[in-house]
Amino acid sequence: MTGSKYKSRGMQRHRKSFARSFHYAALVLILILVPAIDVSSNELLYIYAADCAACQQFDAEVLTHYQETEEGRRLPMIKISLANWQASTHSKSICQTQPVNVTPTFIALKNCAEQDRITGYSQAELFWMAIARIEESLKTGPTSVNTHKP
Repeated sequence: MTGSKYKSRGMQRHRKSFARSFHYAALVLILILVPAIDVSSNELLYIYAADCAACQQFDAEVLTHYQETEEGRRLPMIKISLANWQASTHSKSICQTQPVNVTPTFIALKNCAEQDRITGYSQAELFWMAIARIEESLKTGPTSVNTHKP
Protein backbone atom coordinates (compact mmCIF):
# COMPACT_ATOMS: atom_id res chain seq x y z
CA MET A 1 0.00 0.00 0.00
CA THR A 2 2.77 2.38 0.81
CA GLY A 3 4.19 2.12 -2.71
CA SER A 4 0.90 3.06 -4.34
CA LYS A 5 0.52 6.01 -1.96
CA TYR A 6 3.86 7.46 -3.09
CA LYS A 7 3.06 6.73 -6.70
CA SER A 8 -0.21 8.65 -6.31
CA ARG A 9 1.58 11.65 -4.75
CA GLY A 10 4.05 11.64 -7.63
CA MET A 11 1.18 11.75 -10.10
CA GLN A 12 -0.42 14.60 -8.17
CA ARG A 13 2.84 16.60 -8.32
CA HIS A 14 3.11 15.85 -12.04
CA ARG A 15 -0.49 17.00 -12.63
CA LYS A 16 0.08 20.22 -10.65
CA SER A 17 3.28 20.88 -12.58
CA PHE A 18 1.50 20.23 -15.87
CA ALA A 19 -1.39 22.50 -14.84
CA ARG A 20 1.04 25.31 -13.92
CA SER A 21 2.84 24.89 -17.24
CA PHE A 22 -0.45 24.91 -19.12
CA HIS A 23 -1.65 28.08 -17.36
CA TYR A 24 1.70 29.75 -17.98
CA ALA A 25 1.56 28.85 -21.69
CA ALA A 26 -2.03 30.15 -21.93
CA LEU A 27 -1.00 33.44 -20.29
CA VAL A 28 1.93 33.85 -22.67
CA LEU A 29 -0.36 33.17 -25.64
CA ILE A 30 -2.85 35.77 -24.42
CA LEU A 31 -0.10 38.35 -23.96
CA ILE A 32 1.10 37.68 -27.49
CA LEU A 33 -2.37 37.87 -29.07
CA VAL A 34 -3.79 40.87 -27.19
CA PRO A 35 -1.71 43.44 -29.12
CA ALA A 36 -3.02 41.89 -32.35
CA ILE A 37 -6.60 42.65 -31.21
CA ASP A 38 -6.26 46.42 -31.14
CA VAL A 39 -9.62 48.09 -30.64
CA SER A 40 -8.08 51.55 -30.77
CA SER A 41 -6.81 51.21 -34.34
CA ASN A 42 -8.00 53.27 -37.27
CA GLU A 43 -10.12 51.52 -39.88
CA LEU A 44 -11.89 52.43 -43.08
CA LEU A 45 -15.28 50.84 -43.60
CA TYR A 46 -16.31 50.45 -47.23
CA ILE A 47 -20.08 50.15 -47.47
CA TYR A 48 -21.01 48.86 -50.92
CA ALA A 49 -23.82 47.35 -52.97
CA ALA A 50 -23.20 44.59 -55.50
CA ASP A 51 -25.30 46.36 -58.16
CA CYS A 52 -23.64 49.77 -57.61
CA ALA A 53 -21.71 50.91 -60.71
CA ALA A 54 -19.52 53.30 -58.69
CA CYS A 55 -18.66 50.45 -56.26
CA GLN A 56 -17.69 48.22 -59.18
CA GLN A 57 -15.52 51.01 -60.59
CA PHE A 58 -13.87 51.53 -57.18
CA ASP A 59 -13.24 47.78 -56.83
CA ALA A 60 -11.48 47.71 -60.21
CA GLU A 61 -9.50 50.95 -59.84
CA VAL A 62 -8.54 51.01 -56.14
CA LEU A 63 -9.65 48.04 -54.05
CA THR A 64 -7.54 45.50 -55.95
CA HIS A 65 -4.33 47.09 -54.60
CA TYR A 66 -5.47 49.25 -51.65
CA GLN A 67 -4.16 46.90 -48.92
CA GLU A 68 -0.69 46.94 -50.54
CA THR A 69 -0.36 50.74 -50.20
CA GLU A 70 0.99 52.71 -47.23
CA GLU A 71 -2.47 54.19 -46.75
CA GLY A 72 -3.95 50.69 -46.73
CA ARG A 73 -1.54 49.61 -44.00
CA ARG A 74 -2.27 52.69 -41.88
CA LEU A 75 -6.02 52.61 -42.53
CA PRO A 76 -7.11 49.01 -43.24
CA MET A 77 -10.32 48.69 -45.22
CA ILE A 78 -13.24 46.48 -44.21
CA LYS A 79 -15.75 45.80 -46.98
CA ILE A 80 -19.37 45.52 -45.80
CA SER A 81 -22.52 45.20 -47.90
CA LEU A 82 -25.13 47.91 -47.43
CA ALA A 83 -27.73 45.23 -46.64
CA ASN A 84 -25.61 43.82 -43.80
CA TRP A 85 -24.81 47.30 -42.53
CA GLN A 86 -28.44 48.41 -42.45
CA ALA A 87 -29.51 45.11 -40.84
CA SER A 88 -26.77 45.58 -38.21
CA THR A 89 -25.44 42.08 -38.83
CA HIS A 90 -21.78 43.11 -39.14
CA SER A 91 -19.66 43.42 -35.98
CA LYS A 92 -18.78 47.05 -36.87
CA SER A 93 -22.46 47.98 -36.91
CA ILE A 94 -22.20 48.69 -33.18
CA CYS A 95 -19.77 51.56 -33.80
CA GLN A 96 -20.92 55.17 -33.47
CA THR A 97 -21.66 56.33 -37.02
CA GLN A 98 -24.10 58.43 -38.97
CA PRO A 99 -26.63 56.51 -41.12
CA VAL A 100 -25.53 55.18 -44.51
CA ASN A 101 -27.98 55.48 -47.40
CA VAL A 102 -25.67 55.81 -50.41
CA THR A 103 -23.05 53.49 -51.88
CA PRO A 104 -20.19 53.56 -51.86
CA THR A 105 -19.66 55.17 -48.48
CA PHE A 106 -16.30 55.06 -46.76
CA ILE A 107 -16.32 55.64 -42.99
CA ALA A 108 -13.10 56.34 -41.12
CA LEU A 109 -13.29 54.87 -37.61
CA LYS A 110 -11.10 55.52 -34.61
CA ASN A 111 -11.92 53.64 -31.43
CA CYS A 112 -15.18 52.50 -33.06
CA ALA A 113 -16.38 56.07 -33.60
CA GLU A 114 -16.83 57.80 -36.94
CA GLN A 115 -14.19 60.44 -37.54
CA ASP A 116 -14.73 61.24 -41.21
CA ARG A 117 -16.36 59.82 -44.32
CA ILE A 118 -16.35 59.84 -48.10
CA THR A 119 -19.70 59.53 -49.83
CA GLY A 120 -19.60 58.34 -53.42
CA TYR A 121 -16.78 57.57 -55.84
CA SER A 122 -15.94 59.07 -59.22
CA GLN A 123 -12.21 58.58 -59.80
CA ALA A 124 -9.12 57.21 -58.07
CA GLU A 125 -7.26 60.53 -57.81
CA LEU A 126 -10.08 62.16 -55.85
CA PHE A 127 -10.36 59.11 -53.58
CA TRP A 128 -6.63 59.27 -52.70
CA MET A 129 -6.93 63.01 -52.00
CA ALA A 130 -9.85 62.29 -49.65
CA ILE A 131 -7.83 59.53 -47.93
CA ALA A 132 -5.00 62.03 -47.32
CA ARG A 133 -7.53 64.41 -45.76
CA ILE A 134 -8.95 61.62 -43.60
CA GLU A 135 -5.52 60.56 -42.38
CA GLU A 136 -4.81 64.16 -41.39
CA SER A 137 -8.14 64.43 -39.54
CA LEU A 138 -7.36 61.19 -37.68
CA LYS A 139 -4.09 62.71 -36.47
CA THR A 140 -5.61 66.01 -35.35
CA GLY A 141 -9.04 64.76 -34.30
CA PRO A 142 -12.09 66.28 -35.96
CA THR A 143 -14.40 68.70 -34.23
CA SER A 144 -17.34 67.21 -36.13
CA VAL A 145 -17.88 64.50 -38.69
CA ASN A 146 -16.87 65.59 -42.18
CA THR A 147 -18.99 64.43 -45.06
CA HIS A 148 -16.92 65.59 -48.02
CA LYS A 149 -17.51 64.02 -51.37
CA PRO A 150 -14.47 63.15 -53.50
